[in-house]
Amino acid sequence: MEKTALQLQEKGDFAGAEPLLRQCLAVRERALGPEHIDTLAALNNLANLLHDRGQLDEAEKLHRRCLELREKTLGPDHPHTLGSLNNLALVLRAKGDFAGAEPLYRRGWTTMQRVSGEGHPDTLSMLNNLANLLSDMGDYTRAEPLYRQLVDQLQVKFGPDDPTTLAGEGNLANLLLRKGNYIAAGPVYQRCYDTRVRVQGAEHPETLLALGNLATYYFESGNYSEAEADYRRCLAGRQKALGPDHPDTLNTMDNLAGALRKANKLPEAETVARNCLAASERTLGAQHPATCNSASTLADILRDKGDTEGAVALYERALAGLRESPGATHPTTLSVLYEYAVLRKDQRRLPEARRLGYELLAGARRSLSKDNPSRSKYERFVESLR
Repeated sequence: MEKTALQLQEKGDFAGAEPLLRQCLAVRERALGPEHIDTLAALNNLANLLHDRGQLDEAEKLHRRCLELREKTLGPDHPHTLGSLNNLALVLRAKGDFAGAEPLYRRGWTTMQRVSGEGHPDTLSMLNNLANLLSDMGDYTRAEPLYRQLVDQLQVKFGPDDPTTLAGEGNLANLLLRKGNYIAAGPVYQRCYDTRVRVQGAEHPETLLALGNLATYYFESGNYSEAEADYRRCLAGRQKALGPDHPDTLNTMDNLAGALRKANKLPEAETVARNCLAASERTLGAQHPATCNSASTLADILRDKGDTEGAVALYERALAGLRESPGATHPTTLSVLYEYAVLRKDQRRLPEARRLGYELLAGARRSLSKDNPSRSKYERFVESLR
């Protein structure tokens, strides 16, 4: 039962996996008791599945319970306990609770260095997750040295062409891209992709991830034709390897719609975005954060086409979901809030634009560091409304 559920989860069939994992947990609780190591493994698996489904509040509740019981029965330094610590931090990060996630990652990293050693794969994984969190916060000053430390240690441990090393390099490139350092980021993305093609093959899921990252690099640097071409290749590869409704496939479809919009191919962009939204609603549910993000992408396209009424409805729908999960101050929520506020300003609906702008500013000051470029952009926008 558990094996089947995990296989369904790997394929992206979260709805099919959930009842099996709930049944597995119930059976083990009755047969083994709530604190047995196998029961806690089932609890952890269900919490991870709920995270994937976007049910972050319940996922957090179950991960906290699992962590508490593992600390009690296995001790604070046991690998399973540290795994629960990491999983809880991942949920908090997804919810935008960066202040809650950071001490968990730091505790886990410090403990793993002491127990397993600085170069142990689990220690390096925790270091990577801490750096990812700081990058999400826009705290690039603290994130970059951690990424560089990570890549150096991965190269020593695994070699320069190992997939684990390439994953670390890819995350460093993501940081450089967020900082606007396109000259430094581009060659890293290209090396990661070329090496994965050679080592893992062009159709491997991790190679397709590297291709998608390369496409995002082109998109962010303004090369929309190259971004479009690579997103199309990535989408075709993921449809073949993962299926048309897998979350990674839908993410690529959403990115392709955004690239088509920037290339001013609005009719095709709208078609792709509508197909993506429909598939996301069908497979993930209407309130899943990825579905809400797809709704905001379609809203951007309709705004560009002059369909402001349609755009407003989609922005409001997207924000209603995103405020619930991952939360009102999460960077994704703030990005959609900004786009909606810009639309209201363009419509000369200044009271509404100001209301949205003040919500945006309060959220940015709570969750983004002072040197975060997005926070600076939001502050300038709100100032323009005065």
